[in-house]
Order: sequence, then C-alpha cells, then structure tokens
Amino acid sequence: MNQSARYFFTAVLFWIVVDFTTAFNPNVQDWIRHMPLICAFYVGYPALFTTLIYRRGWTGRKLFTAMLCGTVVMELVLFHNVLLVTFPIMLIMIPLALAIYSFITYGPKWIAEGTLAAHRKQMILLTLIWLMVAVLSFKTRAGAG
Repeated sequence: MNQSARYFFTAVLFWIVVDFTTAFNPNVQDWIRHMPLICAFYVGYPALFTTLIYRRGWTGRKLFTAMLCGTVVMELVLFHNVLLVTFPIMLIMIPLALAIYSFITYGPKWIAEGTLAAHRKQMILLTLIWLMVAVLSFKTRAGAG
C-alpha cells in the first residue's frame, strides 16, 4: 500500500476514534443518529488532506495553515463550538482544539511515512492531550446524563 492510501485509511480510523471519544462518548445513540453526516467528515477530511499532502506536496506552513483552516471550518462554522469563542475558556480550548486537529492530521502522516519514531515526543504529547480531552468529555457527559 502506498503512503497516500496508508495516510487516508489511518486518518479515517483516527477521525472515528478521536471524534467518538471527544464528541459523543458515552452517548452511542447520538453518535449513530448523526452517522450519515458524520461519515462525510470521517472520509472528507482525510481525503482532502491526502490530496494536499500527497498530490499537492503541502508540508510545513502550508499544511499547518490548511489544518488551522480545517479546524475553524469544522469547529466554528459547521459545529458552532461556542467553547472556542467564549472568553476565558477559549484561552484553553483553542490550543486544545489545535492539538486534537494536529493529532488527526499529523499522526496519520507520521505513521504512513514511517517517521513516527522521529516525531515520538510530539506524538506522545498529542496523544496525552487527546486522552485528557476524551476523559474530561466522558466525565462531563456521563455526569450530565
């Protein structure tokens, strides 16, 4: 399997796991109810970034800018995430959102390209941030239900 296919399939897997654990867990029924639309995101974001990285050759600032734009479009325009525009919580939530989107953008890239060992520290940090957000999201939702 070539790098672009590995990236795409790994990114789809990352999206499914990260989105469920940060946005829906433990509410499986809500996740299933939104599934047709969510599937478009699970395939669309990885397809777009597969094209940008492996067809267009985007790296560095270009790739980060695309990820930043993707974060804004997804979280503010499509999902209306008020935590990213409400002061003072936005001071924490914006860096966390960028870390989560970095995780789902760069993690699959490092895996597909076989450079995960070279990016070990970054991946450990991004994984820990994702796990922290997932646990806090779960506790918040489980406590509210």
